[in-house]
Amino acid sequence: MPSARAVEFRRVAKRLGFERTRQTGSHERWIHPDGRAVTVPLHGGGEIGPPLFHKILAQLGISLAEFQNLR
Repeated sequence: MPSARAVEFRRVAKRLGFERTRQTGSHERWIHPDGRAVTVPLHGGGEIGPPLFHKILAQLGISLAEFQNLR
C-alpha cells in the first residue's frame, strides 16, 4: 500500500511548479499557474495513508510512478 509523508508531497508539488498560497491550521493549500490546486495535510510528520494519498495524487495530476520519480 502506498503512503508518504507531507514533506514528500510538498517537495513534489514544488518540483511540479505549485506554489504554497496559504495554510489554515494543519493544512497547506498549493496552487499551480494552470489552475490546479492541492491541499496537503500536515499531521505531525506521520504517514498519509492510501485513500488520502491517492486523492492528493489526483489533485496533483500525476500517477503513482511519476510521484515515485519526483520524490
